Amino acid sequence: MPEFGQFALRLGLLLSAYAILVDLVGRRWNRRELLASGRNATIGCLLCLTAACIALEILLARSDFSVRYVAENTARALPFVYKLTALWAGAAGSLLLWLWLQTGFVVLAFAKFDRDSERFCATARAAANLVAVFFFLVLIFDKDPFGLSVTMPRDGAGLNPLLQHPAMVLHPPALFLGYAAFAIPYAWVFAALRRDDTSQPPILLSLARNSALFAWMFLTVGIALGAWWAYEELGWGGYWAWDPVENASLIPWLTATALLHCARTFRAGTKTGLWFMVLALVTFSLCIFGTFLTRYGLVSSVHAFPEPGLGILFLVLLIVIWAVGGPLIVRGHLRSSATAQTQGPGIRFVVWNNWLMVLLAFVVLVGTLFPFLSGLVSSQKITLKSDYFTKITAPGGLVLLLLLGVCPHLMRHGLSKSWRIVGAAVTAVAAVLIWMLAHDLAIAYLVACAFVGMNLVADFIQRYTRRGVPGEATPVGANLRWHGARVVHIGVLLAFVGIAGSGGFDLQKQVALRPGERTQVGDFELAYDGLDAQHGANFTAVKANVSVYRGQTRIAQLAPAVAFYSRSEKRTSEVDIRRTLAGDLYLALTEVDSGSKLINLTIYIKPLINWIWIGSGLMVLGTALVLAAGLGRTRGAPQGNGQ
Repeated sequence: MPEFGQFALRLGLLLSAYAILVDLVGRRWNRRELLASGRNATIGCLLCLTAACIALEILLARSDFSVRYVAENTARALPFVYKLTALWAGAAGSLLLWLWLQTGFVVLAFAKFDRDSERFCATARAAANLVAVFFFLVLIFDKDPFGLSVTMPRDGAGLNPLLQHPAMVLHPPALFLGYAAFAIPYAWVFAALRRDDTSQPPILLSLARNSALFAWMFLTVGIALGAWWAYEELGWGGYWAWDPVENASLIPWLTATALLHCARTFRAGTKTGLWFMVLALVTFSLCIFGTFLTRYGLVSSVHAFPEPGLGILFLVLLIVIWAVGGPLIVRGHLRSSATAQTQGPGIRFVVWNNWLMVLLAFVVLVGTLFPFLSGLVSSQKITLKSDYFTKITAPGGLVLLLLLGVCPHLMRHGLSKSWRIVGAAVTAVAAVLIWMLAHDLAIAYLVACAFVGMNLVADFIQRYTRRGVPGEATPVGANLRWHGARVVHIGVLLAFVGIAGSGGFDLQKQVALRPGERTQVGDFELAYDGLDAQHGANFTAVKANVSVYRGQTRIAQLAPAVAFYSRSEKRTSEVDIRRTLAGDLYLALTEVDSGSKLINLTIYIKPLINWIWIGSGLMVLGTALVLAAGLGRTRGAPQGNGQ
């Protein structure tokens, strides 16, 4: 089976390289048989990757420890579901999953063969297969998922206990779905830039838009699941520590958010058209750079795979992408300037929003790379604390929040003396004064959230009161898209409420308790009742039974625990949480003396934190509605000339 997997990867590499050659030659000389061969080679590459993924899953399920990847990421006692999800627990498996998903998207998007789109799709396939070749080289010569162990162990090392959580079953594949889907707008840009007529909209524009939406949706899912996992599993009461791996997904999410706003207002030969092209390449490049960042020891992280190897290949890939794509963008911009189309005055606010998103992404990127950059000029690597990111990004976040409320109005009406514009100015001044004078950032954000909420309510009121006006009928697709966008904005607003509430009004207390003792935290009184033991398939846990009272009424029974994993000899703190919409009571057991039954307990009260997860869910739901509207609109849409 390992030999079969390695053969599948090598055959996939050959097919990808061959597809690049015949697609480019076939496009240059307009040879349909070569274009068909390139398409079939890409499909064959997908089949090879599918075979490799199945082979690795079989090896993981069988606990075949002759394969190094299986021995490093599983153990015999590991629950079966975590054996299967170990496919993306390590660097090699996660890269294989990413490449498989990416190639699948490319086949779905560009395996077309009609005269209008065949040359366009051939160029896009060549751009995507270029990336695939580099991934194959890394998988074959560096991160081989089918490499054999030097000596076959009797049992594997087991999966990191921190990763044995339901969120980790879904978090990595959700991120990789997002990363892989961003390959479609990236490849589409290369094909669009190769056109002769830049004044006409490129074909398959709706495909690029919908793919960007799909990618952003799953990247949001992945980030939210990662935050939820950190909150539940790491036991520190937070969900975001500006860890390099967290930032590696946040940075492309920021640029992708700007990309979506450009997709909505795309016009060939305009500023938003140019922004769309640039941001598509930037976003996909950041996905690749994040992979290099976390898999080759450039930065340290609890989530990273810091192993030396051929990480330079990812940098070479980025250089190649921009060495080809950069001149094409410049050429396309210069050629379209002569026939530049004008857009409404409100478009400049989209451009301002783009600059703000890019600036935030740049600030987070520099902060993430600072240990590496400081190591280049001194003998000591300096790691920036989370306060740096919070203080630097807080002003940008406040501006983004205000734009969320007024940008739709600005795009339609521009700057005017409406209550929205005046209200935005007053809210901005009030928020800044509260922040600077009272030193209360959370209150400043909540004031801005209240203003944004008023704007969203006003949007719905205007939408429905205008329906009865003659001539104001709205197509179903546009109506669904409008509602989906507003649901996304509501989700962002609620997430900001959760961030402000949990970060600005939280309480923390650390106590040592013996059975029968009590402690008061906020409105809650906690009584420690005693210890219990719990035995799992691959762990043993000690649980502390804690009764929660408000006044004389017992309102909850919580049982935080400490789990010991014998195979890896690691210990984890398993938190227990009482959840309400008003906030969480969060208990983490840090130390236990089984003899005296003395425990050390860390207690957090996190107001409004669940609105972060609710807001994230609404962002995903709203994106799905917009995506559904876009898919419905493209059915039966005529295709333009792809030459």
